Amino acid sequence: MGSTVELDGLNELRAALIEERQIIVASVRRLRTTRRQKGTFALGDGSEAGPRLAEVQRQIEVVESIIATLSGLES
Repeated sequence: MGSTVELDGLNELRAALIEERQIIVASVRRLRTTRRQKGTFALGDGSEAGPRLAEVQRQIEVVESIIATLSGLES
């Protein structure tokens, strides 16, 4: 029972991290689109989001690894 609650929590965390990744991507896309429309676009616009995006992706992979391990224990 305890591991089911833990798995549910980890799945919720994974979903939240995926949503965060989507928000970062959408934000960069909006920034670039706006800058293109204004004619102020420059290569590298949005690049400051890169490290945050990489960290969120790493966190997703860690959570997925834990979920896989716990799921294997339940089988």
